[in-house]
Amino acid sequence: MRLHPMMLAIVVLTPTLTLTQAACSRAPAPGIVGPAAVRVDSLAILAAARAFSDAYVRADPDSMAALYTEDAAIFPDNSDAIVGRDRIRRYWTLPPSRPITRHVLMPDRIEIAGDVAHDYGRYEIAGENNGVPWGPNAGKYVVVWRRGVDGQWRMYLDMWNRGPTAGR
Repeated sequence: MRLHPMMLAIVVLTPTLTLTQAACSRAPAPGIVGPAAVRVDSLAILAAARAFSDAYVRADPDSMAALYTEDAAIFPDNSDAIVGRDRIRRYWTLPPSRPITRHVLMPDRIEIAGDVAHDYGRYEIAGENNGVPWGPNAGKYVVVWRRGVDGQWRMYLDMWNRGPTAGR
Protein backbone atom coordinates (compact mmCIF):
# COMPACT_ATOMS: atom_id res chain seq x y z
CA MET A 1 0.00 0.00 0.00
CA ARG A 2 1.32 3.39 -0.98
CA LEU A 3 0.49 6.42 1.18
CA HIS A 4 -0.34 9.79 -0.26
CA PRO A 5 2.42 12.32 0.71
CA MET A 6 -0.06 14.20 2.95
CA MET A 7 -1.01 10.97 4.78
CA LEU A 8 2.67 10.15 5.20
CA ALA A 9 3.21 13.55 6.82
CA ILE A 10 0.32 12.90 9.23
CA VAL A 11 1.65 9.43 10.12
CA VAL A 12 5.16 10.80 10.71
CA LEU A 13 4.13 13.98 12.57
CA THR A 14 1.45 12.50 14.85
CA PRO A 15 3.91 10.75 17.24
CA THR A 16 6.10 13.87 17.29
CA LEU A 17 3.15 16.12 18.14
CA THR A 18 1.97 13.69 20.82
CA LEU A 19 5.43 13.68 22.45
CA THR A 20 5.62 17.47 22.22
CA GLN A 21 2.18 17.82 23.81
CA ALA A 22 3.19 15.44 26.61
CA ALA A 23 6.36 17.43 27.27
CA CYS A 24 4.41 20.68 27.33
CA SER A 25 1.68 19.34 29.61
CA ARG A 26 3.99 18.37 32.48
CA ALA A 27 3.56 20.23 35.74
CA PRO A 28 5.48 23.48 35.38
CA ALA A 29 8.22 24.82 37.58
CA PRO A 30 6.83 27.45 39.95
CA GLY A 31 6.04 30.59 37.96
CA ILE A 32 7.09 29.12 34.61
CA VAL A 33 4.94 27.27 32.10
CA GLY A 34 5.41 24.98 29.11
CA PRO A 35 8.74 23.79 27.69
CA ALA A 36 10.57 26.56 29.55
CA ALA A 37 9.58 24.86 32.83
CA VAL A 38 11.11 21.58 31.68
CA ARG A 39 14.33 23.42 30.80
CA VAL A 40 14.42 25.23 34.16
CA ASP A 41 13.81 21.95 36.00
CA SER A 42 16.50 20.17 33.96
CA LEU A 43 18.99 22.92 34.79
CA ALA A 44 18.04 22.68 38.49
CA ILE A 45 18.68 18.92 38.43
CA LEU A 46 22.03 19.42 36.69
CA ALA A 47 22.98 22.02 39.32
CA ALA A 48 22.05 19.61 42.14
CA ALA A 49 24.16 16.88 40.52
CA ARG A 50 27.13 19.28 40.28
CA ALA A 51 26.61 20.26 43.92
CA PHE A 52 26.73 16.58 44.85
CA SER A 53 30.04 16.07 43.01
CA ASP A 54 31.51 19.24 44.53
CA ALA A 55 30.49 18.13 48.05
CA TYR A 56 31.96 14.66 47.43
CA VAL A 57 35.34 16.13 46.51
CA ARG A 58 35.17 18.49 49.54
CA ALA A 59 34.40 15.48 51.78
CA ASP A 60 31.16 17.15 52.93
CA PRO A 61 28.67 14.36 53.71
CA ASP A 62 26.18 16.81 55.28
CA SER A 63 25.85 18.71 51.99
CA MET A 64 25.65 15.42 50.10
CA ALA A 65 22.90 14.08 52.38
CA ALA A 66 20.92 17.32 52.04
CA LEU A 67 20.58 16.53 48.32
CA TYR A 68 18.54 13.41 49.16
CA THR A 69 14.91 13.17 50.32
CA GLU A 70 14.38 12.06 53.93
CA ASP A 71 13.15 8.67 52.70
CA ALA A 72 15.74 8.25 49.94
CA ALA A 73 17.48 4.98 49.14
CA ILE A 74 20.87 4.44 47.55
CA PHE A 75 21.99 1.25 45.87
CA PRO A 76 25.81 1.15 45.86
CA ASP A 77 27.66 -1.31 43.67
CA ASN A 78 28.01 -4.71 45.41
CA SER A 79 26.01 -3.60 48.48
CA ASP A 80 22.59 -3.77 50.06
CA ALA A 81 20.27 -0.79 49.73
CA ILE A 82 20.82 2.01 52.25
CA VAL A 83 17.60 3.78 53.20
CA GLY A 84 17.11 7.14 54.92
CA ARG A 85 19.02 10.41 54.84
CA ASP A 86 20.94 9.74 58.09
CA ARG A 87 22.18 6.33 56.93
CA ILE A 88 23.06 7.84 53.55
CA ARG A 89 25.07 10.58 55.31
CA ARG A 90 27.03 7.90 57.20
CA TYR A 91 27.68 6.03 53.95
CA TRP A 92 29.19 9.14 52.32
CA THR A 93 31.37 9.92 55.37
CA LEU A 94 34.82 8.77 54.26
CA PRO A 95 37.92 8.49 56.42
CA PRO A 96 40.48 11.28 55.85
CA SER A 97 42.91 8.70 54.39
CA ARG A 98 40.51 8.03 51.46
CA PRO A 99 39.70 11.38 49.82
CA ILE A 100 37.90 11.67 46.51
CA THR A 101 39.89 13.94 44.20
CA ARG A 102 37.59 13.90 41.16
CA HIS A 103 33.91 13.14 40.66
CA VAL A 104 32.10 14.04 37.46
CA LEU A 105 28.57 13.11 36.43
CA MET A 106 27.79 13.08 32.71
CA PRO A 107 24.03 12.74 32.24
CA ASP A 108 22.86 11.12 29.03
CA ARG A 109 19.17 11.90 29.57
CA ILE A 110 16.88 13.73 31.96
CA GLU A 111 13.12 13.12 31.87
CA ILE A 112 10.70 15.21 33.94
CA ALA A 113 7.06 14.37 34.70
CA GLY A 114 5.53 16.79 37.17
CA ASP A 115 7.30 16.57 40.51
CA VAL A 116 9.23 13.41 39.61
CA ALA A 117 12.19 13.09 37.26
CA HIS A 118 14.83 10.57 36.36
CA ASP A 119 18.22 10.89 34.85
CA TYR A 120 20.81 8.42 33.80
CA GLY A 121 24.32 8.65 32.51
CA ARG A 122 27.93 7.97 33.24
CA TYR A 123 30.32 9.03 35.97
CA GLU A 124 34.05 9.27 36.47
CA ILE A 125 35.76 9.14 39.85
CA ALA A 126 39.30 9.22 41.22
CA GLY A 127 40.78 9.45 44.67
CA GLU A 128 43.49 8.37 47.05
CA ASN A 129 43.84 5.49 49.46
CA ASN A 130 46.43 6.20 52.16
CA GLY A 131 48.20 8.65 49.86
CA VAL A 132 48.22 6.32 46.85
CA PRO A 133 46.23 7.70 43.89
CA TRP A 134 43.65 5.48 42.20
CA GLY A 135 41.46 5.95 39.16
CA PRO A 136 40.01 7.39 37.22
CA ASN A 137 37.31 4.75 37.29
CA ALA A 138 34.13 4.99 35.27
CA GLY A 139 30.61 3.69 35.61
CA LYS A 140 26.96 4.36 35.01
CA TYR A 141 24.14 5.62 37.19
CA VAL A 142 20.40 6.21 37.35
CA VAL A 143 18.71 8.65 39.73
CA VAL A 144 15.03 9.26 40.45
CA TRP A 145 14.45 12.84 41.66
CA ARG A 146 11.50 14.30 43.54
CA ARG A 147 10.64 17.97 43.82
CA GLY A 148 9.90 18.90 47.43
CA VAL A 149 7.26 21.31 48.68
CA ASP A 150 10.08 23.88 48.83
CA GLY A 151 10.53 23.50 45.05
CA GLN A 152 13.98 21.88 45.37
CA TRP A 153 14.84 18.73 43.44
CA ARG A 154 16.34 16.00 45.63
CA MET A 155 17.43 12.46 44.93
CA TYR A 156 14.91 9.82 45.98
CA LEU A 157 16.56 6.73 44.45
CA ASP A 158 20.25 6.61 43.49
CA MET A 159 21.88 3.57 41.88
CA TRP A 160 25.30 3.20 40.27
CA ASN A 161 27.80 0.57 39.23
CA ARG A 162 31.24 0.38 37.72
CA GLY A 163 32.26 -0.31 34.18
CA PRO A 164 32.66 -1.06 31.52
CA THR A 165 36.41 -0.62 31.68
CA ALA A 166 38.01 1.10 28.71
CA GLY A 167 39.48 -1.35 26.23
CA ARG A 168 37.07 -4.22 27.02
